[in-house]
Amino acid sequence: MRALITELHRRQNLLAWAGWVALGCLLGSLAAMAVDPRQIYGGSVWIKPAKFAASFIPWFWTLAWAWGVLAPAARRGGLAGLVLWGTLAAAGFEQGWITFRAAAGLPSHFAADPFGQIMFSLMGLGATVLVALAALLGLLVLVRGDAAQPRGWRLALGLGLVVAGVLGGVTGFAIGGAGGPIIGGPVIGGSFTPGLPPFYWSRDGGDLRVAHFLAIHAMQVVPGFWLLTRASAWPVGVVTAAWAGLSLAALRLAQAGVPLSP
Repeated sequence: MRALITELHRRQNLLAWAGWVALGCLLGSLAAMAVDPRQIYGGSVWIKPAKFAASFIPWFWTLAWAWGVLAPAARRGGLAGLVLWGTLAAAGFEQGWITFRAAAGLPSHFAADPFGQIMFSLMGLGATVLVALAALLGLLVLVRGDAAQPRGWRLALGLGLVVAGVLGGVTGFAIGGAGGPIIGGPVIGGSFTPGLPPFYWSRDGGDLRVAHFLAIHAMQVVPGFWLLTRASAWPVGVVTAAWAGLSLAALRLAQAGVPLSP
């Protein structure tokens, strides 16, 4: 474990540290949840910052690991710098605002107050930046990856990031366009309905968050497949297409109002 942590920091130190900060935010949110009885839409005010912090940990660390697959010249290039600083800025804004609103006892998503609505729109822009930059890093890995590393590995990391970025954006826009994540079921406050822990996906209607979850975790699933199998290019392509298809199928089912469980 210590060797993995050292290697993670060697590949991209700032992104590695960002993951530790996200872990601290997660632990802080869980601690606040234990002592703060306030609720929003039937759940703790600290559920949202905890969920976002938990999602940022693998996000940052996956990007940091992918950094080491870029050719040395590409790591120093302007596009790589855009990915790095854009990701840190957008994620910091998202987590900071969500945590601030939780501390104030107010919803960060689909807020009713005018300022909250403006900030929610800005959060949508920040989320778009995050997924776009993940896809850009994937393209950089595919086009400017280190030729000394296995082709299947470069392909798996690159395709996983591209799928996560593109479909993460598609599913995220679907949630925003629908005015909330729940289709065809009871909605409490637009952005949260008590459901299946730990993600609280709805039991009563289609939940667009399932498709979003599947989409963004393509960046771990596809590289994970290669690490387990050391497969050649075509199986990596098949797994990538299958995971993308699963994410889109989950999106269509949620849009049809089909719940995750009966």
